[in-house]
Amino acid sequence: MVPDRNVYADPARLTRPPIKRALARAAGALPDRLFLSLLYARIYGHRPDLDDPRTFDEKILWYNLNYRRPLMSTVADKYAVRGYVESRGLGRLLNDLIGVYDDVDAIDLAALPEQFVVKATHGSRMTIICRDKQALDWEKCRAEMGRWLGTNYYRLRREWAYREIKPRLICERYLENREFGELVDYKFYCFGGRPWMLFVCTGRFGPPGLRYSAYDLSWNPMPVFKGKPGTELAVEQPANLDEMTEVARELCRDFPFVRVDLYRVDGRVFFGELTFYPDAGLCPFTPPEYNEIFGEKFVLPEPTQ
Repeated sequence: MVPDRNVYADPARLTRPPIKRALARAAGALPDRLFLSLLYARIYGHRPDLDDPRTFDEKILWYNLNYRRPLMSTVADKYAVRGYVESRGLGRLLNDLIGVYDDVDAIDLAALPEQFVVKATHGSRMTIICRDKQALDWEKCRAEMGRWLGTNYYRLRREWAYREIKPRLICERYLENREFGELVDYKFYCFGGRPWMLFVCTGRFGPPGLRYSAYDLSWNPMPVFKGKPGTELAVEQPANLDEMTEVARELCRDFPFVRVDLYRVDGRVFFGELTFYPDAGLCPFTPPEYNEIFGEKFVLPEPTQ
């Protein structure tokens, strides 16, 4: 039975303020393992088992702490990953690149098209969506992008793959699924070089906010949510789902686990990003037993250190 799409575990509801304040005060002095364990305890109410991890989120934390390859940092970089995608013979999936910038002053707004997207290369949740340049508050955007460039994203949740990425800004062509007035994100969870399932993500940049709905690779709904309710949009099975799955298979083959994010606009598949630590391993599943089901799919590699 599929649970009610609006019944889900929201990590914000589980935040424990005393622990949160203590972490904020001591974060810079704590080693990665202790810092991540305390973040996890703030969400779950107990420490993770990092010696014998069983759940998906425990294994994501273990993966972050113990499996560190330079290639992971390269492909987590939203600009450098383009070279990796091309090396896999999938350059056709790359969105049009408008520019790459080391500082905000290098961006010439007048030279940009009427619609565009700017995002930071060294982290997540740092994106500006411009649907109408005339209505854009550019000074506000400049200030925001300046903050991004001054942010050490690794220090926020100690996600190792972001630690050595050079902070830059990348500008790409604006994409939209016109039937929904937004861009639908297909997030393939890939284990041991094989896609297993996907979350369809909507509402990223506007109301009602993020929504995740789960499907297996035959587009059968899966009775699981991860931190967000299910989408309210009528997203039908993509006609080229098999192509998208094969793309995910090609891009995941070098990694024990990776999430491959793709878009589909006017029938064409576009590459989004590669993510090694979804939600930093800090977002409960609903129902909770899916944390173990996903964990069973994740066969941990030999540590690199």
